[in-house]
Amino acid sequence: MYSDYYNYGTTTATTAAGLAAGLIVLFVILGIIALAAAIVYLIGVMKILKKAGKPSWGAWVPGYDSILLCEVAGIDPRWVLIVVYSSVACIIPIIGWLATAAALIYFAILLNVSLARAFGKSDGFAVGLILLPVVFYPILGFGSAKYGKVNPMNDIIFKKKN
Repeated sequence: MYSDYYNYGTTTATTAAGLAAGLIVLFVILGIIALAAAIVYLIGVMKILKKAGKPSWGAWVPGYDSILLCEVAGIDPRWVLIVVYSSVACIIPIIGWLATAAALIYFAILLNVSLARAFGKSDGFAVGLILLPVVFYPILGFGSAKYGKVNPMNDIIFKKKN
């Protein structure tokens, strides 16, 4: 009588296997969504580079895409090296992380504001480029915005020499 009561529910192994299978399905779905978002973003970058007369295939090469976007926006491409090598500072606890985060945030603002201005868009549009690049990069690439006068944001690190 007691043995039937204790064997009524699922076992711990069955519950753990079901939980693991559910997590695997969740991660696969999230991975597919992330891949689709990355492809949409990269196609938007391709269209932006094509509008600016740069090689559109460069959007698919990590690092080179950032250099091309810097050239399109009119900012110094050395920023890409600063951002890449700033990750070395992360070995210093707290201060290194803060310095890296500051460099990344400054570069994102500098690049996106300058990119929006190069296509005749407002600085408010640049906020969209920063916060929702999956939406705003394709809007910039597929939209009616024309690549025009490069008017980069004032860079406090690499000042332009006139």
